[in-house]
Amino acid sequence: MTCLALIPAGCKEDSISQSNKMVTKEEMLIDRADSVTVILSKEGHTKARLRTKEFIQNEEAKPPYLDMNKGLKVEFYNDSMKVESVLTAKTARFYTQSSNILVQDSVLVVNDKGEQLKTQQMVWNNDLQKFYTQKPVQIIRGSSITYGTGLEANRDFSWIRIFNQTGTIPVEKDQMPPTE
Repeated sequence: MTCLALIPAGCKEDSISQSNKMVTKEEMLIDRADSVTVILSKEGHTKARLRTKEFIQNEEAKPPYLDMNKGLKVEFYNDSMKVESVLTAKTARFYTQSSNILVQDSVLVVNDKGEQLKTQQMVWNNDLQKFYTQKPVQIIRGSSITYGTGLEANRDFSWIRIFNQTGTIPVEKDQMPPTE
């Protein structure tokens, strides 16, 4: 019969009590992960793939969320698994129960036509499959740049509603109203 005894060597009571103070109960409830990929699907069809360098999950929060503070990239797919648009930002909060996501800081969305949306904050509403913001936005379509404050759009930008819109929009001569 072999008996094994573990005796802490060079361990003082002070260092044990100090190590107990390093991790709080609240910190134990938070999960952290590096190099994460999240697949979002609906009725068995992949709708989006989210990638981030780090996430911090807090399931005890009301509502539960994942924070991504080291950048993220989300690819939105159509039913044929073709990328419709790509969203990037420096930070985000993903609400796990609703699959809604708040993206912030250098938000850029590019669709498959190369059209771009730039803003500092935006929400993706998963139930409605739409982007929303009340912040200033910039839309770049070819040589046309449109500015506004506030936006509502579907994920591939085939439908966009810009609030308080300004900018220059190219119009063909035959589309111009007659001058008097």
